[in-house]
Parts: sequence; C-alpha cells; structure tokens
Amino acid sequence: MTIFVADYQRHAADLEASNSPYTELEARSEYIDRFLRILGWDVGNEDSQPQVLRDVVLERELSESDEGGRPDYRLRVSGRDRLPVEAKKPSVRLSTATGPARQARSYGWSLSLPAAVLTNVAQTVVFDTTVAPMDGDGPDVAVVPGGRFTVNDYVARFDDLWERLSYESVTSATYFDLYSYTEPPRGTSPFDNAFLAQFKRWRLLLASNIASQNPALPEAEVGRRTQRLLNALLFLRVCEDRNIGQYEALLKSAEDDKLLDAFRAADRSFNAGLFDVLTSTTLTSSVLRTVVREMYWPRSQFAFGVLRPDILAAVYEQYLADRVEVDGARRAALRPKPELTHAGGIVPTPGWVVTNLVAGGLEPQLVTGQPVPDDFRVLDLSMGSGPFLIEVLERLIEVEERAGRTVGLAERAALVKAHLHGVDIDGAAVEVAKLSLLLAVLGDEVIDTSRARNLLPDLSNNLLVGNSLVESNFDSVVPVAAAIPERRAAVAPLDLARTFARVIQEGGFNLIVGNPPYVRIQVLSEFMPDQLAYFQDGRSHFESAQSHNFDVYQLFVERAFQFLSADGYLAYIVPNRFTNLLPATTMRRVLGPRLGRLVHFGEQQVFEGRQTYTALVVAGPASTDPAEFEIVNNLAAWRETGASSVVHVDRADLTGEAWPIANEARTKVFEKMVAAGIAKLGDDGWISFFVGVQTSADDVFFVKPDPNRSDNLVARFTDSTGVLHEVEQSILRPAVRDRTLEPYGRAPVPDAFAIFPYDVQPPAQGHKRGTAHVYDEATMRARFPKALDYLTTHRAALQGRSVTPDPGPNFWAYGRSQSLWKLDEPKLVVRVLSLAPQYMLDTDGLVTPGGGDGGPYYLARPDAACPYSIHVVQAILSHPAVDAFVASRGRLYRGSYVVHRKAFMEAVPVPDLDTTEQQEIETAVTEMQDIVVQRRTEQDAAILTTLTGRFEVLRTKVNDAISAAYGLAAEDVAAIEGD
Repeated sequence: MTIFVADYQRHAADLEASNSPYTELEARSEYIDRFLRILGWDVGNEDSQPQVLRDVVLERELSESDEGGRPDYRLRVSGRDRLPVEAKKPSVRLSTATGPARQARSYGWSLSLPAAVLTNVAQTVVFDTTVAPMDGDGPDVAVVPGGRFTVNDYVARFDDLWERLSYESVTSATYFDLYSYTEPPRGTSPFDNAFLAQFKRWRLLLASNIASQNPALPEAEVGRRTQRLLNALLFLRVCEDRNIGQYEALLKSAEDDKLLDAFRAADRSFNAGLFDVLTSTTLTSSVLRTVVREMYWPRSQFAFGVLRPDILAAVYEQYLADRVEVDGARRAALRPKPELTHAGGIVPTPGWVVTNLVAGGLEPQLVTGQPVPDDFRVLDLSMGSGPFLIEVLERLIEVEERAGRTVGLAERAALVKAHLHGVDIDGAAVEVAKLSLLLAVLGDEVIDTSRARNLLPDLSNNLLVGNSLVESNFDSVVPVAAAIPERRAAVAPLDLARTFARVIQEGGFNLIVGNPPYVRIQVLSEFMPDQLAYFQDGRSHFESAQSHNFDVYQLFVERAFQFLSADGYLAYIVPNRFTNLLPATTMRRVLGPRLGRLVHFGEQQVFEGRQTYTALVVAGPASTDPAEFEIVNNLAAWRETGASSVVHVDRADLTGEAWPIANEARTKVFEKMVAAGIAKLGDDGWISFFVGVQTSADDVFFVKPDPNRSDNLVARFTDSTGVLHEVEQSILRPAVRDRTLEPYGRAPVPDAFAIFPYDVQPPAQGHKRGTAHVYDEATMRARFPKALDYLTTHRAALQGRSVTPDPGPNFWAYGRSQSLWKLDEPKLVVRVLSLAPQYMLDTDGLVTPGGGDGGPYYLARPDAACPYSIHVVQAILSHPAVDAFVASRGRLYRGSYVVHRKAFMEAVPVPDLDTTEQQEIETAVTEMQDIVVQRRTEQDAAILTTLTGRFEVLRTKVNDAISAAYGLAAEDVAAIEGD
C-alpha cells in the first residue's frame, strides 16, 4: 500500500484539479483496480471462476453521471453481492458533492446490504446503507464512524481499511458484525418493504385508471392488465439503469405521451411478450406520467440496475398476496386474498432453502466440466414468482461456463427455453416469474437497442398458468362447477399430461423442485370447494385425498412422481409432520423407495414469523441403500457448518407407516428396545388407547359452575359473553379440560364439569362393547329442562357442527360418542402435548376432551387379557426411553413439546417383566401416587422435601427395572436424557 500511495501522490495535484481531463475509466484501470487487488480482491478473475461466481463484477458501461446505473464494482461471496463500490475520477470532490454519495448509498440500500463504498482514490468513504437515501442529504449523511479515509490514511490506518474493504474481512462469516447487522429474511428488508409499498401504490393507481377507462373489462382482467403494464414499465426502467438504452428515455416517452411508441420499439428489440398491453388498453396519460415519474430520483430511492431477479421475485411474492377488486362504480381496490388471509399471508421461501434444494437436485445429475445435457428438464409445479427457476438458471449457467462455454445473452435464452418449466394457478405470479427470468437472461449484457431484434425468448410454452393438480377431466368430475365460467376459471384446470406429453414420452423431468402450497382440507372446504370435490373423487387419482384430513402438499408430491423420470430427482420443502401423519401414508409410501436425504428441522423455525415445522426432502432414483436423515437441533449451526445428527435409516423402514425421527444414539437405543420387546403396547390383548368426549363444541359443553351461586340441584355459571345460565347438577360430570398432570399421579383434580346428555351402559354379559345413547327431547324436557334451555341458546352453533351419525332433532349430541362407555372404569389420562411424560391414574370416571395432535388428552386402559396391571403400564409409558421413542415418531412442537398420539404409543415395545418385577414396580408406583396426592395439600416444608426425595428414589428404582428389561445400560439412558 505504501508504494501505491506514493505513486498516486506524485500525480495527485494534476489528477485532482477541477479542470483535469483525467477520466473515471483511467482512474479505475490505473488505481482503483490496483487498490482492490492490494486488499485481496481478484479484480481480473485470474482464478477463472464462472461469471456467476467471480469475486468482483465490473460495470462495463462507464458513465460520468450520478444518476441511475450500477456500481462500478460489486464485491461478492459465492455469487452473492456483499459490498458495492462506486468509483469517481479524482477531480470529483467527495467531501462536498452530494450526487456520488447518494448514488453509492442507493446501491447498498437497494441490495439490502449494510454498507457501500465510494472512492475517487483521493478519498474512500464507507456508508451505512441501512439508512435510506433521501433528497437533500449531504455527503456526510450515513458515513460510518471512522469510515472516511484520505489517501494519506491508507497506510497509517491500513488495519481499519482492511477491516472494512478487504477480501478476507468482507467474505468472512463475521463481516456483518462490523455493522451490527443481521441479514433479513428474503423479501423482508427495509428496501423490500419500501419497494413493495411503492409498487402497491403504482398497482392501485394503474388498476383504478384501467377499471374506469375500460368499463367492459371484468375484474380479473383489470388485475391482469395492471400487472402486465407494471412489468413492462419495470423492465424498461431496469434496462435504463443497466445502461441498456438512454437514461430517462422512459420518462421522456411518458412526458411526451409516446409510451405506446416506446413499448412497440421495445417489443421489436426484445420480443419478450411484455409490451402489447397498451395496444388494447385505454389509460389516462396523466396517470401513466405519475407512475413513471415516481420511478426516478428523488421520488424513488431505488437503484433499479442492481435489482436481482431473485430479489424482485421475493418482493413480488408479498405483492401477490393482494388481488385487484372492482366495485359497481368501477372503483378499484387491493384486497388480501381470503385464502391467504386465513393462512396468515405469504411468507417467502428463504434464499438458503432455495439454494440447498436446487443444489440437492442438480449436483447428482450434472457432471463438472461437461455441459448441460440437451434433454435435461426442470419443473416447478407451484413456481409462484419463480425463485427456484431463477436459482436453477444461475446454476446451469455456472455448469456451462465450467465446461468452457461462453454464455452470453443468446445462450442464456436458450438455457431457459430448453430446460426450465413452471406452472402456477396465479396468472400474475406467472407474469412475475416471466419478468424475473427475462431479467436474468438479460444479465449484464451490453446492448444497442436501436439495432437489436428479438433478443429475448418467448416463454409462453415454458411458464404456464393453470392448476397443476386439476386435469381437464374436471368437467366430467365436477360438471356443475365446470358449467359456470367463474367457478371453472377459479379452479383453472390444466391438462399437464397432454402439455408435457413429449417430456413424459422421453422419460419425464430430471428435476422437480419447489415449495408446494400447504393447504389443509379445512381451507379447501371453505375457500376452494370445487377443487376439494375434484381431489376427493377417485377419478382424480390422488390417493392422499381419500383421507379425511389431507393437505395439498401431499398431492403435489404424488403429482410430481407422475412426471419425474426414473432417475430424476424431487427436491421439496414440506411440513415435517408428513413423517408420521396418517393422511400422509401415501406420500411416505411413494417417497420411501427413492428418498435419498431428509433434513428434519424439528421445532427449528425456517419461515420468518410463521410457526411451521418443516423438512427438506430430496428423492432420487430408487435404491435399496439406507436413506440419510439429518436431525437439525440448531438451525444457525446447520446453515453455517452443516452440523446435525445424521442417521442412516434402512430402506425397509421407509414404508407407508410412520417414519422414526431420531439421532444415531437414540436410534441404537430404540433398536435395543425393539429387540427386547415381547409385543407392542397396541397389540391385541395389551393396551387400548381411546379418546375422551369429542363434542366439537367444548366451549358449550364444558362449564365452570360458580360455587357461590350453585347448590346441590342447580349449577349456575356465566358464559364467555357474561350471561348467567343454569343447568341441573344431575346432567353434569366432573371433568379435566386443561390441566397439567403430575407424573405418576392419581386422581386428577377436576377443573370443569361436562354437560353429559347420554345414557351409558357397560358391556353386557359376553359382549366387549358398551353403549351410549343420547337423551331424546322428551327425556331432556322431563329430567333436564334447564340444560335443554341452555343448549337451545346455542342451537345454531351446535347444528352447524359435523356430527356423525346425524343426530336429527337431538342437536345436543356430541360430535363423536363411540368411547363414552369407556370412561367409567379405571384408566390412564394422557396429556397429548407435554414436555415430559404425563400419565395419571383416574378411578373416578372423569370426563376429558379430545385426542389428536392438539389434544388435550388421550385415555389408556389395559385389555382384560393384558398380563400387566395399569400401574405397570403407567410406569412403562413414563420411562424416559419410552417417551423418547414416542417423540421419535411424533411431531415435535416449538419448545420441545412432544405429541403423545395413539399411533405412537401403540408402537412402544413391551419389556419382558416377570411376576416379581411387576409386583415391585406396582408397589413403587402405588407409593409414588400416594406421594403425588399428599404433596398437593402438604404445608410442612420438611415433609415436602422428604416426600420429593422419596419420590425420586422410587422413580429411579422403577426406571432401572424397566431399563434392565429393555437391556439398556446407564449410558443408553444417558444418551436419551442428555440429547
């Protein structure tokens, strides 16, 4: 650096003179390139990296302007911009000129980066680009502390300079710490939010004008044309900032009322299918001028030239959560899509997920040093704004360049046309994906638009609007809806089998990648009933949809395998509950033979602001080898280093049954338990797991009488609205509705009462099942008139439930009643969602609600032929290794809550306990139960301490006995408890 400074200072006076002819080009080639090399940057790409991965991207079109354009240098990490550097000639006074500072800051802000650099060799300035540039800002606004260097500082403050600009520092994992900066999730940065807000404003302005000026256009068409017009304007504005065409040409055409001419010229140059919207749409010139003016400084702070296609796609994903609505007066408004409102809105797929899945699907198939095969095809069945296809294109470009090919605009266009395909039901999303891919094809190319013709590819056959899951047989499956144009259009049937017939005949797609929609059957029923009817009809050929509680992502997996080649790859992010849910049986069965890698994030949250439990799934050619399960306990560590617990699961275990999710240490423990087991708890003659009451209206049936207002005959209580009600005490049964249960406890303390309008009879002599009959109206009126009056006030809500069988006039019947006769005999109450095992003995016939993932309770009882007592069963289920076994098959909720579902508990292997061992366990469990009951009321601190100590001694004794029966050593249990 000393020699560099001395070389510059010899000529500094001439170079910095206000009338110096020395240009920016000369400054870059003689000094700034050299300056960056000293700081470790491979400015000339001497390492011969592919263009998409080179460390430094140089702006080829030099401009002396402080408006628009792109940074002269983009310093990058793994193909992602990390630090923009804007260069000026030495005669530009960086300490007083406002334009250069604003320009550099706008690059960093638009790239959602923490810093940007401005240099003219004489000075180098580092800006904090989390601060949005504003009109009127001076050159010192947002300069980081200590971030202004003169050439005389370069040696004396070299360490500071190195920390801010060097390759070693900028590419390090701790670089963002310099600015106390946390990289925001994709699509959520301050720039993204500002860009989204501006785009929404433009969308509403244009939609309102199109709606009023084109009265014959239906609402949906207003939305589509608005989107196409915005895309065209954005494309041309990006081109200007990429030095394609003259800066402010778009603005001039709008001011001169010649936008249609500009669009026609662009159509001739690009042939992109973006510019025909104005030929058939009437708009007011003043509105067009308003929107175009707002695309330029100072009304816009955006540096359009640095907008990456993937950034644009992420912002547009949020934008597409709204739809254009037009009222009877032809006034337009933006309204959230109701199905997305129900789901909590759109959450962009994180960029690292996109990168990981694309790499997982491409790397096994594309050979380094060889070009992309001509017949290699990629499909995204739910592409949205196209982030996965954009990532695939970047990787294909890299493959081509590593094979020694030059990849210019024509070659990029050919790659998209030959290899990329996508489908989405949202036409606006398809338009955005098209725009994003076309900008990616355009790349950094230098283009003379006055001479260019048909530069960009026609993607109409690559990116399709329609429903990936609904074929043209929709018309025969759901004929009533098909005959109504609006309903058929909402479903958007698309005959993909015919559309992709040639690809299928040639073997199918090589990679199907994406993030399929997560839409449960309840949302389909409310917002998309015609699609639901189609899915559930056998002629749709979706096995998963025959389940009573399926999710749409399961259908997408089924669909993908219909189009995937035998040696192709599927790469999806899906809810991780598919590993154990009954409705996902078909999905597991289809995936099992081909699954290569499962990254299970457990309770780690992938999507910002959304509690969604997910997994990455990569499936390839069918194999008999074990599949690789990565269990991720620390998402940040996994992303940085790949740290996880890796387990290799035998292919024979990957059937339609629930898949075990456990790390290697736990897996070995479970193998020991299974080997030692003499049966499974759910086998005939062992344990019956059943649900409590399923009212489908717990808030109505479960009440909390006020003891000060109630008596022996009448219970009085207030409902959620504060209204006082009363019912007969004789129709109530004590209940546990939502109470934590003590381990090894007995006699749960009721926290509510259940209105119980049933006559229950135990099994008759020689029969296995008892009966439960709902009281008819005559009985209710004669014996429980107050309860009948109360229930009648909720008649509308109760009749709105789905109750099977139909109760007819007895609208107070529960949603399900098949287990009511089982409540009276001694049973274990199981807390479904808990941090630790919660199994409590009930001998008082308490009522409990629920079952299923949400619980809150299951019930369990040994069968008549079971050789173990209910106390021994309580001990087995409470063992830490057994609870870990249950957790491995279940869904782990945030906070490490384990789901204790029937299917998971039934799979527990039964340890072989002889009569003596059973008796010892039973004695210890009975004493522990007594301790639990005594601790509830004991006031003496010394007694409480000794009771707790005695309880732990007994628990250890019981656990040791069960561990020995399973053949588990102390280190095995430690592996379970310490994980």
